[in-house]
Amino acid sequence: MLTIARRIRDRDLYSKVFAYLVLSFGLLGVGLQTGRSLLGSEPLAYTLITHFYFTTQSNLLVVIITSIYLFKQKRGPLFTSFAFITLVNLSMTGIIFHALLTPYMGQISFLNHVLHTITPILYILFYFLIIQPHLRISKFWVSLIYPLVYLVLVYTIIEPFFGDLMERLFSTFSNPRFVYPFLDPASYETGVQGLLLFNLGILAPLIAIFSFILCYLKSKFEVKLSHLQ
Repeated sequence: MLTIARRIRDRDLYSKVFAYLVLSFGLLGVGLQTGRSLLGSEPLAYTLITHFYFTTQSNLLVVIITSIYLFKQKRGPLFTSFAFITLVNLSMTGIIFHALLTPYMGQISFLNHVLHTITPILYILFYFLIIQPHLRISKFWVSLIYPLVYLVLVYTIIEPFFGDLMERLFSTFSNPRFVYPFLDPASYETGVQGLLLFNLGILAPLIAIFSFILCYLKSKFEVKLSHLQ
């Protein structure tokens, strides 16, 4: 893998072709997701709500990061941070989907494979093989910023202003007002206490540990790759 990374980085054409491939699947996933929403009974409402989902936003981040890589020469610290945030978001999306959701699904659609399998794998390869600026291990915690902001938006904007709409459009879903059931206090016997315990006491530390591991692996990968020059 180190040799492959070295060859790709030494040939700008290879790097760009792979980046375009990742960008294409990012656009495909978001495009199919949006297209499906536009075919619904209330296209604008469905399209809006579709973009409330963490998976959709993570795939949009792929489009943004690969576009910046391809079309902008200067990439500062903000790019480095969001490239890592996108890595963590997509990795979590893929793992959770395949580990917790697919066992309950009779058939996985092509769209779900693009959003939860193909694009995450391609982006992970893109991040490790091509993106060179990387976070110092001590800054692994930046990956927590996006989920925390997402939580704040769910409780201050999404649920208060769009909760009724989501409940009406996705009446067959469990706890649709809060996008995901684990964000609804009513899903826990102890209400808000259970919500805080799960999301801040269990989920956040797991994300932090996972982020540290990814940041560590990237750092070690770059060190070993530098010895091949």
